[in-house]
Amino acid sequence: MSVFEIKNGVLKGYFGRAKKVVIPEGVTSIGDFAFNDCSSLTSITIPEGVTSIGDGALYNCSSLTSIVIPKGVTRIGNSALYNCSCLASVVIPEGVTSIGHGAFKDCTSLTSIVIPKGVISIGGGAFENCTSLTNIVIPESVKEIGVRVFSGTPWLTEQGNMVVVNGMLIAYRGAESVVNVPAGVTSIGDGAFSGCSSLTSITIP
Repeated sequence: MSVFEIKNGVLKGYFGRAKKVVIPEGVTSIGDFAFNDCSSLTSITIPEGVTSIGDGALYNCSSLTSIVIPKGVTRIGNSALYNCSCLASVVIPEGVTSIGHGAFKDCTSLTSIVIPKGVISIGGGAFENCTSLTNIVIPESVKEIGVRVFSGTPWLTEQGNMVVVNGMLIAYRGAESVVNVPAGVTSIGDGAFSGCSSLTSITIP
């Protein structure tokens, strides 16, 4: 009996206990929660030809340290790598257009990530509680950024404590009581000052 359940190119489930997994050729998408709670899994290689990583596909794979995402993938689903707490780095290939809600939430070992040109939307909480994240690159192609995308991430940007993308202030990570929003900001995103309990004054240009 195969450890993979595959139907019409969709990998619907994995029933093995291997630490390292290579997904078979011919798979075109990884289904929702296909590797859910595979806590012993440390490495997974996704073959070319896969275009979608489903919702919760690697949900709570808490030992995962390595994943290879091939070119051709266009979507990383909601909570796709939620609580992959040992995952230190991810390369998102060009061609991905959307990163789902909570896609990398609670990936507490993730230190850096590059979002490629072509990504249009980043779902709410996509990088929430990525407490080791110190560097992220967001391209100009991004037009939609959800609520609390970077909540709980302590890193700063070139504009001090302001996270500004395409003229939108999406997050403030300082503890000052008085804040001056920098020139060039044209809009303030949802939840941008969420949790700023010390804030007493703000100047908007």
